[in-house]
Amino acid sequence: MHDVHRRSVLAAGAALSTGIGLASSGVGASDVDGDLPDPSLVPNPEMDEDWASHRGDAGHARFIEDGYEFDGDSLEVAWSVDQTGSIEIGDDNVYTTAVADDTVYTTTTDGVIALDAADGSLLWENTDIDAHSPAVVGETVYLNGGEIVALNRDDGSVRWESTLGAEEWTGNHTVAYDSVFAVVDGTLYALEADDGSVRWQKDTAVVESSEGDEQESGFITGTAAANGVVYAGTEDGTLAFDHTTGETVWQNWRGYYSYNSGHDIYATEKAVLAELSGEENPLYDAQTGELLNHVSSRSGRALSNESAIGGDDNGYGSYSVHGDEYDWSIDVTYTYGEAVFSGETVYVYFEVDGHNYGDRDYDQKLVALDKRDGSEKWTLSKDDAPVGHIRAISGKTIYVEHEEELFALREQTDDEDDSADEGDGTDDEQDDADDGDNTDDTGDEETSDEDEESGDGDSCEVPGDENDDGENTTGSDDDDENATDSDDGDDGATESEERTYQTDADESPGFTTGAGIFSGLLGLEWLRRQSNTDEPDE
Repeated sequence: MHDVHRRSVLAAGAALSTGIGLASSGVGASDVDGDLPDPSLVPNPEMDEDWASHRGDAGHARFIEDGYEFDGDSLEVAWSVDQTGSIEIGDDNVYTTAVADDTVYTTTTDGVIALDAADGSLLWENTDIDAHSPAVVGETVYLNGGEIVALNRDDGSVRWESTLGAEEWTGNHTVAYDSVFAVVDGTLYALEADDGSVRWQKDTAVVESSEGDEQESGFITGTAAANGVVYAGTEDGTLAFDHTTGETVWQNWRGYYSYNSGHDIYATEKAVLAELSGEENPLYDAQTGELLNHVSSRSGRALSNESAIGGDDNGYGSYSVHGDEYDWSIDVTYTYGEAVFSGETVYVYFEVDGHNYGDRDYDQKLVALDKRDGSEKWTLSKDDAPVGHIRAISGKTIYVEHEEELFALREQTDDEDDSADEGDGTDDEQDDADDGDNTDDTGDEETSDEDEESGDGDSCEVPGDENDDGENTTGSDDDDENATDSDDGDDGATESEERTYQTDADESPGFTTGAGIFSGLLGLEWLRRQSNTDEPDE
C-alpha cells in the first residue's frame, strides 16, 4: 500500500511571497471567456450532499442553501469518536470531516476512518495514511497529506497517490469537474481524478494592475470550484480559470489588500471571498471578478449567495454580496469559530481568545443567528452539552469538535422519546431511531442495563450494525471477551472487523455509539463527567 509520509505542513509566508503590497485601490477585472463562468455547471452533479467535502462542497464556502433549521433545545448526543488528528496551519484549522451517503469520513492521530453516520460504528480504518481534509466524489475519497491521495470508499484502500514532490506547502485541494485542483509549492495543478496524472499545471499567473502593468506571480492560496471554473489566488491577485484548460477567465488586481501568505478561497454561484493576510478580505462577483465589498474578518468566515460573514478585533458581522440587506454586526470581540450558513441561519461556535470587550457573553457557546439581521435564535453552552467548533452539518446532524472528540448532535425524535420513556431497549425501537435500518441486536438490552447500573467504564457496544458479510458486530459473549483487542494483526483498511470500544469513566470515550436510549445515556454520562471535573482533585 502506498504511504503518505508524515511531514510538517508549512505556511507559504516568505517562501512564496513578495511582501505586503499597498497599491492603488482601483481594481481591474478582465473577462477572457464569454461562456464562463456558468452557474449551471455544477462541480459534482452526482453528489447530492450537504457536506461531501471539507468545508461543505467544492466551493469550500461552508454554505448549505436549503439546509436544515435546528432547534438548539432539542439537540442531543447521538455518538462520539476520538478525533485528535486535526491539523493547524498557522491560525487556520485544517478541516477533517466529510459526510456522504450516510457515511462520515474523518481523521484521527492513527489515520483515516469511515463511520456509519447513524450510530458512529466503524466501517473501515486506514492507519497507513497521514492526510486530512477528505473530499468525497463518486466511489473515491480524496485527501491531502502533502501529496494528494485517493482512497476507495468501500474499504479505504489506496487507489493512487500523486507524485508532485511537495516540499514546502500544499494548499487545500478541490475535487470538481473530474479533476483534483491543488496548489503545491506555488504551482496550480489540475490532476485527473481517476488516476492522479497531471491534466494541466500553471507555474505562475499574470495579473494586470489598475495602471495596466502586468505582474507574473506564483500561487499562494488554496482552491475552490464553482460556475465551471476553479478559483485561486497569487501574490498579486485573485483569478478564475477554465477547469478544462487552465486558461484565465477573469483576473483581479490585489488593490491595497495583503497577498503575502497562503490562505483559502470561498466560492458560491454569486461571490468569491479571498482569505488573505490582514483584517480586510476582498469579496468579488463570481461571474465577472468585480470587487463587491470589503469584508473585515480575521476568522470565523463563511460565504453564501447573499452575504459573507466573519469576525475581527472590532466585532462579528455580515457583509452583503449586493446591496445592504444582510449587513449587520454584533458587539462581541476576540471570538473565533468557523461559521456555517444553513438555510436562514448562521451557526457558529464562539470562544473568547483574550479579553472580550463586547457586551455579549458568548464564550464557549454554539450560537444560532438569523442570517438577515444577526439576531439570536438560540444558544447552547459548553456547560450544558459537548459543543465546540463546527466540523460539518449534514442533514439533521451537527458535527462538532469537543475536547479532541467528534460529537454528532441531533434533535431527538418522537421515536427516541418513546424508547427512552419505556426504557426497554428493544431492537425495533433502536432501529427506528436509526432511520429504519433494521438489524439484529440480540443481547443489547441486558448489556445496556448493566452498563447503566454499574457506570464502571465497561465496553460500550455498537448497536445494531452488521458487517457486509452478515456477521453481527455485537452479539456473542466471545465478541465481548475480545472487544478491547482492536489490533488483530491486520493493517490499514482491513481493520473493519467487528469490535467494541471502551468508555472509561474518567477518560474521554473512544468510539461511543447509539441513538435513542443510548444517546440519552451518553448525554447523562457527559454531564456527570462535567460535574466531576468541576471539583478539584484532592
